[in-house]
Amino acid sequence: MNNLNSGVNLETLTREAPGLLLDEDAWPHVGRTLQARLDLAEPHSVLATAESLAVGPLAAALAAAVKERVLTEPTGRRVPLQEIPSRVLPALSRAHRLSPAETAGLHFVLRCAYAYPGPVGTPWAPLALKEELPAGYTPFAAPGQIAEWQAQAGPDGLNTRYLVSQMKGGMSVDCGIECPAGCAYCYRREGDTVEGYVGTWEPGGFLEADEAIERLLAHPWFTPHITPIGLHMSTSEAFLPALWSRTWGMLQRLDELGLTNRVSCITKYSLPEAKIEMLESLTHVDLDINVCYAAMPEAIEPPNRKRRIDFLTRILTSDKLNVLAYYRPIAEGLNTTDAHLRHVWEVFKEAGARTVVLGGLKFSSDHARSFMEYGLPLPSGSFTAGKKLLTAATEARIMAAFDEVYASVPNHERPAVLKRSSCGRSVERGNHLPDYNAHHDLPSTNCRLRCPSAQHQQCAAAATPAAREVAQLLERIDRAGTCFDITPVTTVVHADLSQFERTFLRQNLLTPVHTARQAATLVSGRIR
Repeated sequence: MNNLNSGVNLETLTREAPGLLLDEDAWPHVGRTLQARLDLAEPHSVLATAESLAVGPLAAALAAAVKERVLTEPTGRRVPLQEIPSRVLPALSRAHRLSPAETAGLHFVLRCAYAYPGPVGTPWAPLALKEELPAGYTPFAAPGQIAEWQAQAGPDGLNTRYLVSQMKGGMSVDCGIECPAGCAYCYRREGDTVEGYVGTWEPGGFLEADEAIERLLAHPWFTPHITPIGLHMSTSEAFLPALWSRTWGMLQRLDELGLTNRVSCITKYSLPEAKIEMLESLTHVDLDINVCYAAMPEAIEPPNRKRRIDFLTRILTSDKLNVLAYYRPIAEGLNTTDAHLRHVWEVFKEAGARTVVLGGLKFSSDHARSFMEYGLPLPSGSFTAGKKLLTAATEARIMAAFDEVYASVPNHERPAVLKRSSCGRSVERGNHLPDYNAHHDLPSTNCRLRCPSAQHQQCAAAATPAAREVAQLLERIDRAGTCFDITPVTTVVHADLSQFERTFLRQNLLTPVHTARQAATLVSGRIR
């Protein structure tokens, strides 16, 4: 493959038009030319260039896309690449009566207006490994070595050796592990020692921001514009004063690269106005802030409650940030009295929360020892290691309190309430994409609270993946040649996939993925 930064003579392409944009075999040739002219500050110039290669309705659609600036939101933020098929493509296709081939050509050109740093992705094959690396790119390590480190990650996916880890919530990028907050239920507690984690409360800056992002780009499981990213997802606290410079540095670097991936920061801290404005200045990164508040006793969760509430109230006024109220962790018997439940909903109502995510508490025998050492009461309930406990009875009481607090608010103005973080992030962004963890394969378990009907419809309409996309993804996890079946409800892979391999496949395909055994269990459960 020719280097992606080398262009092809545009006049030559123009003489060969109009068929090139409709010919998938020609897309690599055309795409290299368009990408060579990409200016991240003015992506519509790529569309204007492509217009000269088109005729008829497709040329008109490209002209309209340039005039209407369809790749930029009114706030100045970039429309995320993943949302192009739902937010941009259908309207242009209908308005200009494009044929299926013309619609596909338009989608290809729109993809050319985005950058693809690292060893994965091109406008003509967004999910595939590149056949040749971009000029000037030096990988941190060989893909096979990085994949081997990923396979050695702990049960929650944390790869302390590489500090970029495929987890259920997305790909976590970590500069260090530890947090001084001292929450008694934390599962990165003082005294724990694993490779790369020294077991103290104070964070250690193991990586600088640039190195962390270099490692992310080098990871063969990272897909530009598609992979959900979490900064310090379960290793520390993204907005700690000691880590803020690294958090901001990583966000800046992702933005400079033109990446529109979803990026999440989960916090029990707060930021001053100047730092909030820094976050609002990002134009490419699709950032969400998840503020945790569950009225947990301060002896168990020390971070200041009032500051968090004030921070949540302030950032909910932003038109440039996605904001979730994280009603987490809910611990049976510790913050589940009627007074606790009503208080939390009153806080969220007063703050103007739009999207709320519920979550129980992970608890195991070593947590019990920690609580007893602190002299704290133990939460009630029967816990399974690594699983969050939130009983059906408590969930029902939470929703009853919700109905009481919001009784005077019209139903359509009440916040969405979700069980899963990925569901909440999808809803907060406007129902443009199905849940990226494909929880809709178990609707009776995951979709029963207050998920908007528009999101239900979006998840139900999730596109069936193409066979070549599944094959490209399997190659990236070193399973080339593995047999699979694509059905209307799931993709069945005939291999013993780890939970994180399945997560990787789901988050790239936006559809359920099961092993053959799991698919059989799913079907038998629905038959019963």
